[in-house]
Amino acid sequence: MRTVFVLAVLVLFSVVPRAQDFSVYSVKNGKGDVLKVSADTINLGEIYLDDLSTEHGVLHINLSNSGKKPLLIRNVTGCCGTTIKSWSKAPVLPGKQSEIRVEFRVEPKPQRISRTVTIESNALGRSIAKLHITGLVMQRRQANELVL
Repeated sequence: MRTVFVLAVLVLFSVVPRAQDFSVYSVKNGKGDVLKVSADTINLGEIYLDDLSTEHGVLHINLSNSGKKPLLIRNVTGCCGTTIKSWSKAPVLPGKQSEIRVEFRVEPKPQRISRTVTIESNALGRSIAKLHITGLVMQRRQANELVL
């Protein structure tokens, strides 16, 4: 009897429909520039202090559902001062896109940018995805300045 029950539970959980994987297809900063995305890293590149604005800390991360079933984004969190302003609470249908708006402060001093956004969903094989945001804030070099 116990064997039949365990077998029935295993069969039941193997038939439960799950969503397919999602992919990041583009990321735009607040200025409308499309940023580089390689695997799970969003590279903001080099930002010069004299070009720095409040829009450099605003990202629009676009996700697409590449599966055959609806994608449910359960939760989106950011680390160390990264604020998740909005994300779609409704299921993302197959072939459709969703946007996550992320904001963080970029201080006006030379520094490395290193942030993480964690996306929890019902994606098959990737229920928790971490997107790393990297970049470099630096001072513009003078024409006669040497770099060693």
